[in-house]
Amino acid sequence: MNARPPDLLALISEARRLVPDDRHIWCSASETFDSRLVQRRGVLLGGAVSPHFLRDSTAMYWDIPWAVRLRHCRVVVCDNAAHEPLAAWLPLMESVASAGEALLVVTETIGSELLSTFIVNAFKGTLPVCVVHQPGIAPASPASGTQFATPPTGPDQLLRIDEVWIRRTATACFPKADEPLSSAAALQNFAIIETGGENHEDQYDRLRFLMRELQRTDSA
Repeated sequence: MNARPPDLLALISEARRLVPDDRHIWCSASETFDSRLVQRRGVLLGGAVSPHFLRDSTAMYWDIPWAVRLRHCRVVVCDNAAHEPLAAWLPLMESVASAGEALLVVTETIGSELLSTFIVNAFKGTLPVCVVHQPGIAPASPASGTQFATPPTGPDQLLRIDEVWIRRTATACFPKADEPLSSAAALQNFAIIETGGENHEDQYDRLRFLMRELQRTDSA
């Protein structure tokens, strides 16, 4: 797609009037031919630590380019724990995977062996997982609660979030109404551009255009 779709440019302009910056603007595929703007409430975290988590593939269920979505996600905020041996993380990884949940690790640095293992699990689909950067800590955000010095042994110790959307520069956490984070002071407004197209390939091209626009302004 070489042209700049006027309808998408108009939706981006409208979204920018509603939210503080482009980290709060996200895109998804519409279930119809039409494009529209919707709003959601969520919590903002930092972006992915590795490009290998951001799969650009139409074969994935979540086929937004350069982005990944985790469903029913357990969140572990850590620093030193991310440098513990892989063996210390295996009980948590296995219990999260067996429960059919996903794992989000929030940390500024991480050991190379652990990061590589998370990437392989994400790629193979054995454990939906992503590692993202710490954000500026907001009150009652997932990153302002318990920070683990050692890996937790089970998911019951961790906050659970219904949906987590991740790209290179930002992460959006969207809790369900009955989850603890749903009434947190850290909740912010997000603008979601649902884009349609003439067919699936056209829709995907339009999504790629939106992602380029958002990634470029995010990085500015």
